[in-house]
Amino acid sequence: MAVQRVLVLGAGKVGKSVAELLLAAGGGAYHVTIADREKSSLEEASAILGGLKAKVPFAVSFDSRQVDVNDASAVRSLLSGHQYVVCMLPFNFVKGIAEMANELGVHYFDVTEDVETTDAVKSIADSGRAKVALVPQCGLAPGYIAIAAYDVAKEFDSVQSLTLRVGALSQFPTNQLKYNVTWSAAGVVNEYCEPCNVMLHGHKVKVPALEGLERFSLEGIEYEAFYTSGGVGTLVETLENEKRLAPEADVAYKTIRYPGHRDLMKFLLQDLGLATEHATPNGKGQKFDRWLLIDLFDHSLARTLQDVVVIFVNGIGMKNGRPWQVNFRRNIPATNLLGRPWPAIELTTAAGVCAMVDLHRLGKLPRQVGFVRQEEVSLPEFSKTVFGKCYDAPGEVEARILGQR
Repeated sequence: MAVQRVLVLGAGKVGKSVAELLLAAGGGAYHVTIADREKSSLEEASAILGGLKAKVPFAVSFDSRQVDVNDASAVRSLLSGHQYVVCMLPFNFVKGIAEMANELGVHYFDVTEDVETTDAVKSIADSGRAKVALVPQCGLAPGYIAIAAYDVAKEFDSVQSLTLRVGALSQFPTNQLKYNVTWSAAGVVNEYCEPCNVMLHGHKVKVPALEGLERFSLEGIEYEAFYTSGGVGTLVETLENEKRLAPEADVAYKTIRYPGHRDLMKFLLQDLGLATEHATPNGKGQKFDRWLLIDLFDHSLARTLQDVVVIFVNGIGMKNGRPWQVNFRRNIPATNLLGRPWPAIELTTAAGVCAMVDLHRLGKLPRQVGFVRQEEVSLPEFSKTVFGKCYDAPGEVEARILGQR
């Protein structure tokens, strides 16, 4: 078995988890290079990856590189010699990595929720220039949620309503927002600000983020959900092309939070104007924009390892001439794995992109070259992987890893 060389760009919370899970669950199939501009992040990641050597029954091969992603020549040099790149950079740094990877023949994967970034990746294939697999939006949402929702949609002769809901929530919220930053403050604020692609009454439209508020309960816990950007991925287009949708179908993605969170975020972003992307400095030289709010989140909101990922898909449609309803639910808690606690958002996001890389290595993606939509991968195929176990039975993942030879 030839060892595949994978470059993970970004050694932050989830980036280091991608590197660790790929090495741990890959059964020795991968050499991972983890890269970041911050020396401290690389040192933390290297310590975690080095610790795997004493925990798994196969070779663990990795190295780390310090690189500034603003230096295109340095990134180009780093990409050379790798078969795969997993881009775990903040959304505002992702553009251009896919173009460079395609030019150099390196298969490209990312977890971005940013629609504009994904459109840029897709344009490489649309223009007939694809030399590699181009697989964006491979995380939790977008990512796994599209795979699960498509599995629900297949139950119907025609889909009338399909609502995708995902939330990464603190198990013990104590602040007024009822929220802790569990992954990227920049990613959260971005998806609360950008327009959301949805289908309403059979029409593809863009709606404002934070609208479409609803309340519901699961297992006795009250939640709210509202539109946010990016989570639906390419699913609407896929269902439309396959003629699975009823003439007046509704398809939308919503983020799950605890009740009251949405109203406070509307106050910050809309009433105080902090949704502005590039504000003009005032007379004191201050800029009141989303980057200020991102800094405030990072500074003020306590982080936690005790989170839970809630996934809830509701589908309604016609089946055998009758109205039918199908629901899909997962509740993934933070899990101890290989000697450390894994927040649920780290585990599920890392598992999503690692599964797609592994399925490509095994020749099980729908194509080896070109743009790949998440929903093109079947849920049963995804769930067969070690990485799929992170969603279905996270407590069994370590035993599955240690059982590999």
